[in-house]
Amino acid sequence: MTFTYRQANGLDSRACARIIRAWGKATPWMVPLDDLEPMAASWQEMLESETAWVAESTGHVVGFCVREDDNITGLYVAPDVQRCGIGKALLDLAKIDRDWITVWVYEKNAAAWVFYRREGLVEIGREKDEHSPLMYIESRWERAS
Repeated sequence: MTFTYRQANGLDSRACARIIRAWGKATPWMVPLDDLEPMAASWQEMLESETAWVAESTGHVVGFCVREDDNITGLYVAPDVQRCGIGKALLDLAKIDRDWITVWVYEKNAAAWVFYRREGLVEIGREKDEHSPLMYIESRWERAS
């Protein structure tokens, strides 16, 4: 399977929202997510105002990453193409012009935490999600000097 990467735009928001909703549906501990349309509207705003990339396969968005300054706002990959290198490629794009990157990962999201550790991020703090009972792990990658 071949993947291409490009800058995201607002027209990608529905596909990105579908990827998040698929993840939420497959994640038993996740709190209920917004319906598709409000979620797509929120992501459209972010995709239009922040630095963002999408991964595509056969013309369909299969993953995306949004970076606000030095913070990853979201990095999601469609379930059927996880563990194919898409997450790493998107994270590498987000790192290109940064000296450091910060990511917040739900404590219960063990697969994401393993991925970020493998990619060189280390835990620097924890805080409770203000909209749910879930705990975030704050982690950071820093460019080697």
